[in-house]
Amino acid sequence: MAKHSAIREKTQTCARGEELAVQLARHGLRATRQRLAVLRLLRTTSGHATALELYEKLVRTHASLSQKTVYLALAALVAVGLATRVSHGVPARYEARRGRHYHAECRVCGRLFDIPPSADGQIRGRAALPEGFTVEGIHVFIEGRCLRCRDEI
Repeated sequence: MAKHSAIREKTQTCARGEELAVQLARHGLRATRQRLAVLRLLRTTSGHATALELYEKLVRTHASLSQKTVYLALAALVAVGLATRVSHGVPARYEARRGRHYHAECRVCGRLFDIPPSADGQIRGRAALPEGFTVEGIHVFIEGRCLRCRDEI
């Protein structure tokens, strides 16, 4: 029974790897082991990971991986839209979440919060756009203080 489970898991992992390789190719990127590993980890990581956090997880199974390679892979994924750099601070945070949404960052503790796409209508309704301008995308990054930090100076 365990043998069949392991075979099924390995088959699913290979299929997911092939799917990621196809996505990379569609975006004009070679499917290197490193890019596949970074993209796979980004897709399975909840939250907003830093490059260092990703590196520390990946180096456990990819011993020869360097931090520079992770940064280069992230830059390539961001450039083609398979990943997003979601914070403007240091360190940068990344995600591969595919649904449209926005972000809010606490200036005190640095936590990032996802804002649902339902905020889109409110944002569009407040924007004063030039006549005839067609909105093709909105990127919103809100700064403030979270509930835990709002009373701190």
